[in-house]
Amino acid sequence: MATILLLHSALGLRPGVHSFAELLRGRGHEVEVPDFYEGHVFDGEREGIAHRDAHPEYFETVRELAATMPPETVLAGFSLGAFFAQRLAARRPRASAAILLHSVAAPRHEWSGVPVQVHRHEDDPWIAPPDVTALGAAVAASGAPFEDHVTPGRGHLFTDPDLPGYDADVTAATIERIDTFLR
Repeated sequence: MATILLLHSALGLRPGVHSFAELLRGRGHEVEVPDFYEGHVFDGEREGIAHRDAHPEYFETVRELAATMPPETVLAGFSLGAFFAQRLAARRPRASAAILLHSVAAPRHEWSGVPVQVHRHEDDPWIAPPDVTALGAAVAASGAPFEDHVTPGRGHLFTDPDLPGYDADVTAATIERIDTFLR
């Protein structure tokens, strides 16, 4: 079983993040779910992103927390949290994996050799397909596995049961794929 650092989106630590963590715990994984927004939760992307932009120190908070965890910790996140997880994994070669839910960025440097699994909608307004291709190429060049799981349709946070785009079947498949990837 894996130790997972699961990072929330720009909307904050919503109940849906806890629900997702419980599904992973049900598979035997140990999941740490920090609240790097210090209790702030938002219903809309605009407000959440404005809050994130007003607090550039949040990534440093996450980096400091990750440094206290075992080096092989899986780095995972939703949207903004996935962006943070990807940044951490790029410089943490002993991480067991990076699980990127609803976000992918083009790599800034040579990839660290950490396996990557992506979960996204086919048409996500926050993901540029060339970034997925670039990350996949960098991960493959490092010799690590790269999986890109694409859900047909348009949307963003499909794993949060409290949001309109939630899809229970896709969330169940996502949990299954993550569990298989980590074993």
